[in-house]
Amino acid sequence: MNTPPAPIVQPLPWGVWLLVLAIAAVELVLWAGAHGLVNAAGAADWRAQALAWAGVNPALQDWMIDSAQAPARHLLRYVAFGFVHMGPVQALLVVVIIAALGKYCAERLGSVRLLLILALAQAAGGAGFGMAGDAAAWLVGGYPMIFALAGIYAALVRDTASDRRALMLALALPLVLLVARLFLATIMGGMDWIADVVACAAGFALTRALRPGLLIRLRRR
Repeated sequence: MNTPPAPIVQPLPWGVWLLVLAIAAVELVLWAGAHGLVNAAGAADWRAQALAWAGVNPALQDWMIDSAQAPARHLLRYVAFGFVHMGPVQALLVVVIIAALGKYCAERLGSVRLLLILALAQAAGGAGFGMAGDAAAWLVGGYPMIFALAGIYAALVRDTASDRRALMLALALPLVLLVARLFLATIMGGMDWIADVVACAAGFALTRALRPGLLIRLRRR
């Protein structure tokens, strides 16, 4: 009996599914509330409430630093802001890119390590925005998560690069994304790009530090 061929398209790792479904579920609920599909009081304002609940705000971060207070509900913002979007188009773009880049990264890092790096890198991006953004600005959306994945991807490909050309290819993706992001920033304004740049750099650095085999390398030293 012949063995059936392996599927050409491999399923997404569970960690990527978790991210994709979480973003899609939040957006579906907010979209349904805004369009009157949910029979609940105040459903039309759910998106505005979610933005205020999950968004990172420089003034709020300054207050936490100056007062030396870090309530858990405010610390949660640095992870939660990536799951709330301004609309379905932005959420769909984030889902598609996370599914594409996340599959490659999770297959090499494992879902648990990937989720940990993404959470830390996104939080770093939010903190960077909080330090340099306008006091009245709010950061929401999964773009920093995308840039964190680009940094993770670059670090992973760099480890397997066999020559200078392979190394340049590894850095091409984050470089193109960063250049495009900075170009859009010059047109649209705002300081959101800081979160993207910081998240990309953090994703790269954290992947280098936390990639598989870290304990073995430390023991050898």
